[in-house]
Amino acid sequence: MGFSRLSPELNKQRKITLETSFILEYMPVAPENYTKVYLAGLSFASTDDNELEGIALVLNMETSAVWEAFNYWAAQGLVNVSPEPPSVEYLPVVPYSRRIKKYSKEKYKAFNDQLHAIIKDRNILPNEYDEYYNLMESYHIEDKALLTIIGYCIRLKGASITYPYILAVAKNLAHDGYTTYDRVQEKLSELDLYDKDLQAVIKALGLRRGADYNDRNMLLKWKNEYGFALETIIGVAKRVKKGGIQTLDMLLSRYYDNKLFSVREIDEFEANREKLYELTRRILKVLGLRYDSLDYIIETYLLPWTNMGFSAEVLEKIADYCFRRNIRELEGMNSTVNKFYKQGLVSADSISEFLQASIAADEEIKKLFAVMNISRSVTSRDRDFYRTWTHSWNISDELLLYASGLAKDKSNPMAYLNSILSSWYNGGIKTVEEAKKTGADKSQPPAPQQNFIERRLSAEELNAMFDRLDDDDV
Repeated sequence: MGFSRLSPELNKQRKITLETSFILEYMPVAPENYTKVYLAGLSFASTDDNELEGIALVLNMETSAVWEAFNYWAAQGLVNVSPEPPSVEYLPVVPYSRRIKKYSKEKYKAFNDQLHAIIKDRNILPNEYDEYYNLMESYHIEDKALLTIIGYCIRLKGASITYPYILAVAKNLAHDGYTTYDRVQEKLSELDLYDKDLQAVIKALGLRRGADYNDRNMLLKWKNEYGFALETIIGVAKRVKKGGIQTLDMLLSRYYDNKLFSVREIDEFEANREKLYELTRRILKVLGLRYDSLDYIIETYLLPWTNMGFSAEVLEKIADYCFRRNIRELEGMNSTVNKFYKQGLVSADSISEFLQASIAADEEIKKLFAVMNISRSVTSRDRDFYRTWTHSWNISDELLLYASGLAKDKSNPMAYLNSILSSWYNGGIKTVEEAKKTGADKSQPPAPQQNFIERRLSAEELNAMFDRLDDDDV
């Protein structure tokens, strides 16, 4: 028989599963590497060939450390261990709430005495004692640390506080690593430092209750993690009509995401918010889009665009430009806005100049279409071709018209036009007279250049070629 095996109940399942209660309740508080031992042993248990040494070898751990981990899981009620010969039997995972465990009254006598001294005004039932014992053993909380937490909770809520609240606070602290007396004392002292500030926030919210542990944690997040000044937090709190702390947290999180930290910045943001709603509606109308909720659109697109310096007038022009280029999605417009920004095209004048040039280019393309008897609309691909011919290859309008005439009767005029222009560009042909001398008006589409290197390109050469293309892109 192997070192680890499944209990009859688990073996009947014919598969290995990991219970949610193990992940949520046992794993977060397990000592370092103990979860790895549990999982490795569980996987080995489904095979015929498994030994303690094999598990230790896989995990790169000493066998004594592996055995120590299994003894820990035995104490948690998840496995049975037998010392001679060493073996482990995996048991079904029982949630903490359903565990029944007897605790030594002598072991917790000092804790009980101090607990009675702290909680004087009500009886402590056996179930509450068991919950405290279970909490300390499961989360490895020192008894003095838990007593400190209980005293802190009583200061917040009064002597009539119920133990589920105490358990919730202790678990939150344990999940953050506060399990020893020194660490718990340090954390609670930090929370107490902000007590006066928190009371001011509670008052600004119009709440008629005292602050609790979660409120203090929220304040620490707003001040230390988000970086808000107390003045800003109170200013926002005064605007909260309902929802209390949760609504305040939602608003401050939104302002933090949008890099708004002062009352003045937030005031300007809220004052302009309705204007942003109207601008968003107009842009969506131009693009032919409809959304029921605009908040996400504003925060994801409109605010970053306006922070770049784009005015409402410019953004509407860009939306119109996108529509004309068959870009009908916000993400596509966002890409276009970023391209304009990279080119330094932010002001209304610079955008207008660019758009006029684009319109003029479309008109020139239409002239070529007329020569080639092409009746469709201009596409973005046509514009890319035209930009290459005129900007990259410096081909004159006169030569373009001549080449279009040659492409007129071809089955695919645009393909022929691209081919013949490429041939002239590589041959240094710059005028109509030079083009006529090539006899292109009497020939088939130009053959590929004979000096092309006919060999398989390496991956490095291909990468270099595409990098060059990217560098030349405008």
